[in-house]
Amino acid sequence: MKTLLLTIDAWRASHASFMPDPAGDHTPNLARLAEDGVVFTEGVSHGPATPYAFPSVFTSTLPLDHGGYEHLSEDRTLVSEALDRAGWRSVGVHANPWLGEKYGYARGYTDYRDVGEFGLPGLERGRQFLLNNFSLDHPVYRAAQYVYRYAQKPLRTVTGDAAEIEIAREALEDADDDTFVWTHLLEPHAPYTPPKRHREAVGVPEIEDSPAQLVTRAQHEPESFTERERRVVRGLYAASVRHADEKAGKLLRSVDDDTLVIVTADHGEALFEHGQVGHEPNLHDELVHVPFLVRPPAGAETSIGTVDTQVRHIDIAPTILDYAGVDAPTSYRGRSLRPAIEGDDLDDELVISEVASTPTEPGRLAPDALQVAVRTPERKLIYTNDGIEGFDRRDDPGERDPIADPTGEDWDALRAALDDRLAAIEIADSDGVERDEDVQKRLQDLGYLE
Repeated sequence: MKTLLLTIDAWRASHASFMPDPAGDHTPNLARLAEDGVVFTEGVSHGPATPYAFPSVFTSTLPLDHGGYEHLSEDRTLVSEALDRAGWRSVGVHANPWLGEKYGYARGYTDYRDVGEFGLPGLERGRQFLLNNFSLDHPVYRAAQYVYRYAQKPLRTVTGDAAEIEIAREALEDADDDTFVWTHLLEPHAPYTPPKRHREAVGVPEIEDSPAQLVTRAQHEPESFTERERRVVRGLYAASVRHADEKAGKLLRSVDDDTLVIVTADHGEALFEHGQVGHEPNLHDELVHVPFLVRPPAGAETSIGTVDTQVRHIDIAPTILDYAGVDAPTSYRGRSLRPAIEGDDLDDELVISEVASTPTEPGRLAPDALQVAVRTPERKLIYTNDGIEGFDRRDDPGERDPIADPTGEDWDALRAALDDRLAAIEIADSDGVERDEDVQKRLQDLGYLE
């Protein structure tokens, strides 16, 4: 059996065609995959942005466990490490600077690629040669970097696909059994610049500014936008989701029936909800409710359809290991979803989502910025330094009407879980992992940094 984990950046649950009441038919390729699998309608991320979400995806621990998310502690076992110890081969490919090897994400992989820079197929070895022999600010590296950026667009036109898709397809096609492939798509992450064909399919109105300029302004001044401008931004985002689905479709054509496929988003995206565009740290559902789809391998027992039980990103790694026949590490907090996939009932579990960073210093631990949410499908508590707010998600699914002092037996279990989590969190002082100039530039391009 092979396993493919496909994660899609900043993808709202509302913009997955296979989810209930979707905003449109923006993911037809993934919807076809869902016809042979199980859709979990209440999938929840443990963090509102990439650096806060991925520790849970890969290590089945909460973001602020084991010293936090600035670097993955050796106390956390990545699913790739557990598979490696069992004799599996793992290939990982991404273009998100938060997921670099320096943050601990490459452990256990046979082949781990950051294709965000010098990312076209065949150029990775050249990039590594330059990095091994020249510093990032050396004239030789600078010259090569300039030439690459100048040639990048026409070269991508020739190759047709993003490098992460090409590398993942090749890995799947060449793989024997006992191979794990993870790929992460940056689309539909801001600045929402999809090809014209997708903008036309969605019917995005014409604008004077470039899409990138408009979206950047929306991230910084959302309150200044007219209703027409808001429609444009939402349309650009939907078109970007279509672009991600198109790429996913090309990847899925390389997936055989004997492959376990798991598809989810690292987090969602705000489109003017709660006064923001993007995913600055908050824990409302537009950022933590995510699409979640599992297509089991051929021959495995499957109850095709939807499951409304609340599930979590910490359940991904245990599920992968269960199908692989590998014991989960004792550090894992999650559970395998295989029983639910095979038609058995699972109880809802409370979900903790958390972050301790500021919008101006994303990815850096800031104890004074701690936010913790406890969620069920019916209710949510959100703790910040300003206090605790509750939301009745049955009557207020958009979380627009906070309950200032939620008390009573309906809230007791959430209150107890919140108290326990707040007591357990220890945020150590940290200078953070040093970011080189290249990473800083890429984070700026994605809108994280000024």
